[in-house]
Amino acid sequence: MKKIYLTTILSALLFFSFTPLTFADMSNNVSATLTVKVSPSSNSTDSIDEVTPIKGARIIVINSLGKVIGTELTDSNGIAKLQVTVIRDFRFPKKEMGQVTLITVANDYNENINFSVPINEFNDHTAKVSVSLWKVDPKKRNEPQFNNGSFHRLTVFEMLNQYAEQVGLAKQNITMYEGTTPTWGPNIKN
Repeated sequence: MKKIYLTTILSALLFFSFTPLTFADMSNNVSATLTVKVSPSSNSTDSIDEVTPIKGARIIVINSLGKVIGTELTDSNGIAKLQVTVIRDFRFPKKEMGQVTLITVANDYNENINFSVPINEFNDHTAKVSVSLWKVDPKKRNEPQFNNGSFHRLTVFEMLNQYAEQVGLAKQNITMYEGTTPTWGPNIKN
């Protein structure tokens, strides 16, 4: 009788110790191809005809745990594609989707941070976002643009600096007026 109980308990322990891992992997992760298109802000150009994609912009993708999960440069069409796998966002129980934060930097432009980019929102294993960057003005403070967050600007600056340094970005080589510092660029330090 004791052997039956012991066998049953051991079998149950073995079953339940491996089952949650399998189910967790299937239901908690979401994968997709993230497509990012980068162009100048309409305020950065003199006319609509001058709106051309930004080649060589660096995209940094950060998951909900604060880990950099990808970085890529845009091509001549201003597009970068990255394969991402993220934790499912259970705030949307009817969707198998997750979210990432994007940091975008490019030479001659201010940084942009989007705190809430949906991944696999339409259950098609894709994600698309457009990013508009503002031209650097050496006479101004040139603060990063950010959206989808009610954060204080200094909180955003601190976070931007942390990830730019973690990835190894270099500041842009722009002559700025006294009291202002150049913005982060897409180049990795040597």
